[in-house]
Amino acid sequence: MHESFTLTGDESQGMVEQIDGVVQIDGHVYLIEVKWWKDRLGPGEVAQHQVRVFNRGHARGIFISVTGYTDAAIQSCRESLHRAPFVLCELEEIVRALEADLPLPDLLKRKIDGTVIHKQPLTKIL
Repeated sequence: MHESFTLTGDESQGMVEQIDGVVQIDGHVYLIEVKWWKDRLGPGEVAQHQVRVFNRGHARGIFISVTGYTDAAIQSCRESLHRAPFVLCELEEIVRALEADLPLPDLLKRKIDGTVIHKQPLTKIL
């Protein structure tokens, strides 16, 4: 696990990008983005993190939202599976997993399987 970090350019660029976290699961690196917005996230919000992931070669993505995703955002992630798996997660799922004593790596592995095998970026586990 790697904590959040920012990448900066030269003085004129300032902060180039921010990554909320990084995990390695089954030998794959996943960049994590977390959003605490009041509305469900649409394809535009998800696309920003997708670009960060796609620009890193073999990286994959996990997006955690407090409020969920629009159907268009889920479809966008489904359509980009040929480039990289992009797992959508809701904060409520993480809370339920912790309450059920399900280790987070197990939750994420199940969600990754749902994304890759069944082409369901927002696979509900609990």
